[in-house]
Amino acid sequence: MTTRITDLETEHVAALAPHAREWVGRALSTAPVSWRRWEAAARECYRYARVSWPDRVVRTTSPLALARALYHARIREVPGDEDRALVGVFRRVTRTWVDGLIPRLFAPSVLGRVQREVFNPVETATAAGGAVAQAVATALHQGALINDPADVPQSAWATARRISVRRHPRRRPVPPDWRAWTLHLSGQWESAWCAYVTFLGALHGERGNRTWRRRIETIADAQAVGWWWPHLDFVAVCDRPSVVRTESTPDGPVRLHCDDGPAIVWPDGWSLYFWHGTLVPAWVVQRPTVAAIHAESNVEVRRCGIESLGWDTYITSARLRLVDRADDPGNADCQLSLYDLPENVWGTASRVLLVTNGSPERDGTRRRYGLPVPVDVATAVRAAAWTYGLDADQYARLARRT
Repeated sequence: MTTRITDLETEHVAALAPHAREWVGRALSTAPVSWRRWEAAARECYRYARVSWPDRVVRTTSPLALARALYHARIREVPGDEDRALVGVFRRVTRTWVDGLIPRLFAPSVLGRVQREVFNPVETATAAGGAVAQAVATALHQGALINDPADVPQSAWATARRISVRRHPRRRPVPPDWRAWTLHLSGQWESAWCAYVTFLGALHGERGNRTWRRRIETIADAQAVGWWWPHLDFVAVCDRPSVVRTESTPDGPVRLHCDDGPAIVWPDGWSLYFWHGTLVPAWVVQRPTVAAIHAESNVEVRRCGIESLGWDTYITSARLRLVDRADDPGNADCQLSLYDLPENVWGTASRVLLVTNGSPERDGTRRRYGLPVPVDVATAVRAAAWTYGLDADQYARLARRT
């Protein structure tokens, strides 16, 4: 009979944070993939699904290259109505299977704590997985397949050609309704769940049936790559990035960020820029300007562009009108400055409060940043109070804010 675990011992609590850090490292790893180990695990996933291994692997150099290889190979799978794509089957026999078992093995309090202290930090680090998919969709559908990176090795192109009757013309745009590439497993970008269940597997130890622990070890090995796309006739898989740049957040978890170049670069040269965890166009990092900021349609990207340019520079260059300025009661020797903000920045008429961070950065500097406040807030102190949910008198009595 399997024993249900209802509490964490002291040594298990101590192991939570190190396990999360280990998996953050795995999730953002740029180390070479052990292809032999990955293939052994992928074969085992096929066995769990009771499907024969196709013995045909298309290795690509980035998620974009994987999607393009599928398109050139004329793969026409329709998400939600798959024919020979196996992503749904694989999820049922791996993640869904394990998710259905663990509530019987662990009390809700145990699962909740492992969720908070293992899953959530790794999920923060891998939140860019959705942004990678967004970038692939944009690259596929915004233009013809020209000026590509070094897509895939010639041997992989040859394999892709054998899958199909003929290739698409290279300059043909990808139709917006072609979504077969979305039927992938996200590999390292799904590490949060792998971190969660591997901790539970180690916690469970030798109690009862070992089958589920072997299954999650297999899944973890199979996801130790970039994207992969299982099919009855072949498996397409892409490498990990060659460069990943991150920063630590004030509360500990890391996120993608680089203020002088791309935050992710794949071996074929495809790269993505991130500003404090947000996917941004290259101009935000490389050459932010007031003109580019005001021309940008995405509000969050506009915010990032202003931060990259610097709020002081933006305010001066955009000639924002000063509404009020006052000493900051909650931040000694610093000032609060309230400005009118053009409607085309946040998408509605508003004001922005320029403040100095109450805590120094790691290099000792104090970052200046802007906080949007309602257009009817009349004074700088009242605006600062509004951001904390206080009135002006309450904020004025603060000993120090953070």
